[in-house]
Formats: sequence, structure tokens, C-alpha cells
Amino acid sequence: MAVAPANPVTSSDSEGVILKFPDFISPIPYPLRCHPQEREVSRESEQWLLSMANFSEKQTKKFLTLNAGLLSGMCYIDCTFDELRVCHDFMNFLFTLDDWTDEFDTTGTRGLAECVMNTLYWPHSYHSDTAAHRLTKSFWVRMQETAGPGCQQRLMSTLDTYFQAIMQQASDRGSRNIPELEEYILLRRDTSGCKTGFAFIEYAANIDLPDDVIEHPIIKALSDATNDLVSWANDVLSYNAEQARGDTHNLVCVLMAQNGVDRQTAIEQAGELWEKTLNYFFECRKVVPSWGAEIDQQVARYIQGLEDWIIANAEWSFETERYFGKEGHTVKKTRQIALLPQRVCA
Repeated sequence: MAVAPANPVTSSDSEGVILKFPDFISPIPYPLRCHPQEREVSRESEQWLLSMANFSEKQTKKFLTLNAGLLSGMCYIDCTFDELRVCHDFMNFLFTLDDWTDEFDTTGTRGLAECVMNTLYWPHSYHSDTAAHRLTKSFWVRMQETAGPGCQQRLMSTLDTYFQAIMQQASDRGSRNIPELEEYILLRRDTSGCKTGFAFIEYAANIDLPDDVIEHPIIKALSDATNDLVSWANDVLSYNAEQARGDTHNLVCVLMAQNGVDRQTAIEQAGELWEKTLNYFFECRKVVPSWGAEIDQQVARYIQGLEDWIIANAEWSFETERYFGKEGHTVKKTRQIALLPQRVCA
């Protein structure tokens, strides 16, 4: 059951309003790591995407401020240059998908999804004269050279789920409905794209976990908690930019509508949920079962990847210009920003 959206923010409403953010970095005990070849791979991957994406000049400028390669470099550390390049390419591609689908209705998103998924299932026989097909085939053929069958299947299934969730998001956006909290949490775990990113933990670590391991309640709880930690921090930090363009697919908007609170209170409540989830991750981490020495070693590498994701996302949010423009370092230090008025379409 959906709830009604909050009222839009006008110029007069936003004047002088300061949003204050929780601390999403200090409570995380995991060290920030980065692949030593991140910068070189990032430049190559950016040129790869720009060579096939058919971006306008404006889109190109926006893409070059994303710095998605840095996020990849901080999430996938213990891999080769070529493996990191595949991870970078997918990360750049995923953010591009996110931007494309923000502009599509459900019909447009469905067409994009069919193109990408057909390319994954039949990379050598399916053909489409689209950027989505060219980009998908390029990274996928290279990934298949070393990725295990379970890892490959997980990427395909999670990307399919991502598209289904994005279509639901597009439908909600069209009707301006805001889902209730529990419904939103489940939907956000799919729209975040994190599940696809977690498949690349296996790829980059050269592991291929058995299905019964990846689906074990504790491993699933760790993955879901990581997804929530990434998504909710992102929701809070991107809320200002998103509310300015009228986007309500955001935890802050959900809490405002469901709990009948103002935006600052909702931000604080989101921070409390984030902190509880981090503690839940710690507790689950203590009770990971054993499957024998060989599988346990793979599980340890997978959990290391989840920990890298948690701290990498928190730090990267202030390095990209996606949320705060060139003010990221200032916002990181002050944890506050002026509320933007909603843009009015002519």
C-alpha cells in the first residue's frame, strides 16, 4: 500500500534551510583500500564507455565528473589489471543505465532491459544497433573468460531483477506514489544495483561460491545489510539533489510520508536505521558458519568484499560530483548543505 507524496519544496520554503547529515564514515571499522592501478584503469574505462555511448557534450561532461572508476578501485582491490578493467567497465555501464532509466517510462525501460538481457544470454547471436548492446557485449565477453558459472548466473539474475525494480520505480514516479517502508526496503535492494556489484566481488576475487552458501541465511543477511548500508547512505546524501528534481524514490521521502515528520527528522531516522544495520552486520559477521577449509576461504574473501563496499561507498560519496558538485570535501567535513528548491519545468 503506497502513501501520498510530501509537498514539493518551493524557493521560499528552501531559503535558509540547512540539511544536516549523520556520520556515515567514522562508525565503519574497515580500512579504506584501493587498487594500485585504479587511475590508469579508470581513464581507459571512461574512454571505452564514451567511445560507444553516443553521449551529447552535456552528457559527456556529466559522466566525467562521476568518478565511478574510483568506486570500483576501492571495491575490487585484489585482482589483476584486466579484471579490474571489467569491473570498472560494468560500474560505468551501471551508472549509465541508472541515468538512462531515470529519463524513461516503463515502456522505454522494458526495451532497454530486453536489449541488455538478450545480449547477456546470447552475446554471439543477438544483435542490436544500440549503445546498450555494444557496451553489454564488450564487458560480458571479457568477464566470461574467467568468471565461474555461478558468478555469471548471479550477474544475469540480479541484473534482470534490477530492471524489474527500475520499472516499478518508473511506475511509482509516474503516479507520484511513495511506498511504505518495508516495501521500499525490498525494492531499494534491487534498484540500488548492489546485487550486481556483489557478483563482481566473486569475479574479482576469482571465487565461485556454491548456491547453498550464497543463499545461506547468514551470508544473505550480510549481503542485504551491506546493500542497505550503501543504499541508505546514498539516499540521505543524494536526497537534496533528488528532491530538487522531484524524485521521491528515497528513504528520506518514505520516512517523511510514513511517519509524518519533517525532512531533518527523517534524515536523522534514516541515520538511526543505518547505524542499527551496521551493528546487525557486525553481529552476523560473528556467526558465519563453516563449510570446510576451501569454501571458508572463499567466504572470507566474499565478506572482505562486502566490507570494502561499505567503506568505499561512504568515502566515494564525497569524491564524486554526482551529489554535491565540487563541494564534496566541504560537505564531508561539515556534514551539512543548503536545501535546494525544486526545479520548475517550463
